[in-house]
Amino acid sequence: MNRAVVIIALQLLAFWPVWRWYTARVTNSADDMWSVLALATVVLLLLWRKEKLTNVTKTDLLLPTLLLILYAITYPFFPPLLRAVVAMTALGSTISLLRFGKPLHLGTLGLLYLSLPLIPTLQFYGGYPLRVFVAGVAAPLLRLGGFAVIQDGACLNWDGQLIWIDAPCSGVRMLWVGLYLTCTLACLYRLRFGKTLLALAVAFCAIILGNVFRSVALFYLEARVIEMPSWTHDFAGVLAFAIVSAGIVAAIHRIRKEKLCDAQLST
Repeated sequence: MNRAVVIIALQLLAFWPVWRWYTARVTNSADDMWSVLALATVVLLLLWRKEKLTNVTKTDLLLPTLLLILYAITYPFFPPLLRAVVAMTALGSTISLLRFGKPLHLGTLGLLYLSLPLIPTLQFYGGYPLRVFVAGVAAPLLRLGGFAVIQDGACLNWDGQLIWIDAPCSGVRMLWVGLYLTCTLACLYRLRFGKTLLALAVAFCAIILGNVFRSVALFYLEARVIEMPSWTHDFAGVLAFAIVSAGIVAAIHRIRKEKLCDAQLST
């Protein structure tokens, strides 16, 4: 344990440019403040669990040490975000050893990657493609319901009326929160690599389906098919998120009990 504590301290000291960049990002964007929640969750899971921390050997610390060296070598060439990825991977490896006795625990790594200030970047690069995808799935579903709806980019075109799937409905925030919930439960349940990977895949599918459900529901509201108060727009989003979250929790609870052939996938 002492060796791991020392190398964590060295990592924190060596990565001080990352923390400076990180602080500047999260204090300048409300969306990036969510990343602090993921980072705080890792710290709490490390400090507040009842089990004793795992003793580690010099051999166990080979990967964190190599990642620390990689950070030093690539520092002049990598942009801040890639430096942060290497730094979080190194920290994740050490924390995985301490808490789970493994060089890489997928749930821990997932939380650390989610702690990076990425939401505005994901909104910029992934928001529109997600909205187009959701519109492409929602349109045929609405046609099954008897509405002559066609996709028009990130809009639903119904009898010349464009129902816009706007940026907040892209699903990026729902995706972040869903993955955060999945990784947190993977750490709490101490899921192995294979089960965590399966849980992440199930969560991703549930989030996409939940976003499609929200867009279909909002079509009925925005097209005035159903006359409802304005607050029902936000309520539909909250309801979709609640259903998705409940589905993720139920799926992970089931995956936790399943006996998967993941012994060789575990690290």
